[in-house]
Amino acid sequence: MAKAPETAEQDLAKRPLGRVLSARQFWDLMERWRIPDATALELIEFPGKLGKAGKRPRFRFTTRQQRITSYLPAIEEALEAIGKDQAWLHRKIATPPFNRRSPIEHMLTRKMDGMTDVLRVLNREAMRVALRGE
Repeated sequence: MAKAPETAEQDLAKRPLGRVLSARQFWDLMERWRIPDATALELIEFPGKLGKAGKRPRFRFTTRQQRITSYLPAIEEALEAIGKDQAWLHRKIATPPFNRRSPIEHMLTRKMDGMTDVLRVLNREAMRVALRGE
């Protein structure tokens, strides 16, 4: 009998995690990137909201959130490698894959696929920089 094809979620669950952030490291990164708390929670697909006093919720990352946050340090490292600051994440970019959205908006819209796109764009730029010998 033929084996049923794996869903994208099942395939994703088999892949090893990259560097996993703690909640503290996640919030530190969001502060460096100047991402508002509510947006940061949306970025990791957190089901809850900020507290009534605007206080950050206490939580442990689910496996999916760990996988999502594993992209973030790689994005930060790629930004540093090509000499871009975090402001790049907030600039609207006309060319694909962003199509007049900022990288942050793209990540919010496309979730992990958006994070993959951002990382791919940054890695391509890093290759260009390396080939130019800068």
